[in-house]
Amino acid sequence: MIDSWQTLIEQQTMTKKNEYSPSISCVAPLTQLGVLQVAGEDAQDFLQNLFTNDVNALNVNQGQLNGFCNAKGRLFSLFVLVRRQDSYQLVLPLNMCTLLQQRLSMYILRSKVTITDISQDIVCISLTPATGSAIDSLALPIEDYQANEQDDQFLMKYPSTHPHYLYICPSQKAVELANALLKQQWQITSDAMWEQLAVEAGLPMIFPDSTEKFTPQQVNLDLVGGVSFKKGCYPGQEVVARLHYLGKPSRRMFVAHAQTNTLPDIASNIFTKEGSVAGQIVRINLKNEDSLQLLISLKLTNRTVAIFLENGAQITLENQDIPE
Repeated sequence: MIDSWQTLIEQQTMTKKNEYSPSISCVAPLTQLGVLQVAGEDAQDFLQNLFTNDVNALNVNQGQLNGFCNAKGRLFSLFVLVRRQDSYQLVLPLNMCTLLQQRLSMYILRSKVTITDISQDIVCISLTPATGSAIDSLALPIEDYQANEQDDQFLMKYPSTHPHYLYICPSQKAVELANALLKQQWQITSDAMWEQLAVEAGLPMIFPDSTEKFTPQQVNLDLVGGVSFKKGCYPGQEVVARLHYLGKPSRRMFVAHAQTNTLPDIASNIFTKEGSVAGQIVRINLKNEDSLQLLISLKLTNRTVAIFLENGAQITLENQDIPE
């Protein structure tokens, strides 16, 4: 019996880093995620003028992958933007919340907008039901980034080749759900499964070490629905649009893996066998003790040659072809 959110976290720390299995239903606290809330009568216009995606197109209880760029068109942050009944919420790495809150606050000026870090008030959980199974008392959304909301419980489907959901709620609601799921033979797992499914789906993320390192195209944000080329201006929009309409990206993001027991840093360089820089690391999942899953932003001229981490471990690309 789990009696508190802290107890749930403690049980999670004792679990191994499980890989996804379609026959096992798993619940995982996502303590690495935080939530910013943007409210006020000018909130929609405020966000529409700053973000890469079309905020005006969001319906209530719908999310979208979104980005915030600097004036040079480089991503300061990536997040899932969710429209709630009376506010917007940004789900992003916890260690990015303060950075993004401070940067967005610089644009408020006279707008009637408040930006609040509510990461201490609500929690995030990953729900990965086994194939064909359901969750009692929760209606599972069908479309990616669609959500259902009931009694301060928010459940949204994430893009993945497997059933995969983000659950946002007060900590006590999370405890009640976890206890109910454990009675249905669910397993508590590490947050590595969340990262595994995100990497396999090719979903990029920006962390403190990678702020303003990549353009949207260099991490495939335009290919995974995170950029609208029909909306109005936002910081860096001219650079992003010019590359889309008048040029071709010099880099794209690839799924890769490496056999190593050394965890590299986000945004660290990867190299060709000749020693020249081939690209940078975007996202990492420690699959097991000596194996990594990676998202790497790679110069397209180097995608067919051997590439290596700084420690000499070779990287193998899992998707050689990039969609047009």
